[in-house]
Amino acid sequence: DIDRCHKKVAEGVESFKETWKKLQQACNPNQKEKYEQDLKKEIKKLQRLRDQIKTWCASNEVKDKRPLMEDRKLIETQMETFKIVERDSKTKAYSKEALGLP
Repeated sequence: DIDRCHKKVAEGVESFKETWKKLQQACNPNQKEKYEQDLKKEIKKLQRLRDQIKTWCASNEVKDKRPLMEDRKLIETQMETFKIVERDSKTKAYSKEALGLP
């Protein structure tokens, strides 16, 4: 079970990073919106895996928790990245923040 989860985390993070790159390269607002939705789906999957990892870390059944903690940190890093994407997407195009005005 843990091995399968580890594999899913690796795949999910890779997929998240690929979608992130596509979002960075997208010029069309419709494309950007689509990629933002895709990122949201990926981050939801990763968060579910993170919850499972937290449960395993809390239990006494698992002896070596180091790989689990590494996966959890990896997921949390992607969550931070997603937070930036979300904040940027919610900033209106001609707002003071977007234009860099004081």
